[in-house]
Amino acid sequence: MNNIEKEKLNNIVGGSSDISAPMINAVLSVVKLLVDAGRDLGSAFRRIAEGNLCPLE
Repeated sequence: MNNIEKEKLNNIVGGSSDISAPMINAVLSVVKLLVDAGRDLGSAFRRIAEGNLCPLE
């Protein structure tokens, strides 16, 4: 195994600052959830405003 000098050890940079694929996937899932919720809520408001509701009885 090779020994690394102290100067080179100080210059090593990790990769944890990059955005990973699972993080992007999670953000996109949240955005999709918000869009779907907004669409459903808007549809409900439109049906209430038009009086186009299913009877409860």
